[in-house]
Amino acid sequence: MQSSPSLAELQRWMRWALTHPLGVHRAAAGEHLRALPARFVEPDARALSFVAGDVPGRDAPERLSVYGTGYFARLHETLRLEYPRLAGALGEDEFRLLAAAHLLRAPSRSPSLADVGEDLVGTLRLHPVGRDSPWLVDLAGLERALAEVWLSGPSVPGGWALEKDEDPGSIRLALSAEVRLLSVSWDVVDWHPEQGPPPRRPSRFAVWRAGANTGVEWIEEAPGAVLASVGPGVTLAELCDRAGALGMSPEQVGTAFGHWAERGWVVRGRAGHPS
Repeated sequence: MQSSPSLAELQRWMRWALTHPLGVHRAAAGEHLRALPARFVEPDARALSFVAGDVPGRDAPERLSVYGTGYFARLHETLRLEYPRLAGALGEDEFRLLAAAHLLRAPSRSPSLADVGEDLVGTLRLHPVGRDSPWLVDLAGLERALAEVWLSGPSVPGGWALEKDEDPGSIRLALSAEVRLLSVSWDVVDWHPEQGPPPRRPSRFAVWRAGANTGVEWIEEAPGAVLASVGPGVTLAELCDRAGALGMSPEQVGTAFGHWAERGWVVRGRAGHPS
């Protein structure tokens, strides 16, 4: 007699069946897709007979597929909500295909739906529509950055108070968790699909949270390069040297750093940490 699977075995099989990209019916029938992650290898084929008994007109896989379809529908809707302009530019059918390609390439592994679209930019860059319309990659990057800064919480503007006898040049700085810097090739900030392809504009912009709103601001080439240099262990003196090498005057450096501090983009590293 076939022994009953344990609760853990049933749970592993249910997770496999309900999240499989082929759907419950095709996965349970033994179909395979090449190059899928190991989590999509069926853990225990005998579990199906214990999951649900047949009822007239509906076998066990059909009943389970209701939940499997709901699982993918939730992930698709999550991506559509996070990338509304990209979804609008692609249209419903094309965006659905992109979402399916993304979930195959980067299956959800996090308990938070906020992480589902974390690398949709990478998927789009490899997808035919991203190669044909490269500005959509920049648009996806913008929408992901907006989502990340919104979830990170509001920034806290302010200066960098010096401790007694502290050398200003030795201050170690870091980018705030509430700001993202993006390097782009296209002007997608205010772009809409009906306008045709956006103009090329290789540059950087910052995306940050300001209270209950998010902001997007273009940054000129030299200040943008300095801001992109802010990282673990970098001191204010080193950043000023970088700015000087890029041709910025002392007045321009002071104005730039004052603006970044006021916006809350650049903050002091925590005591005892390099950044």
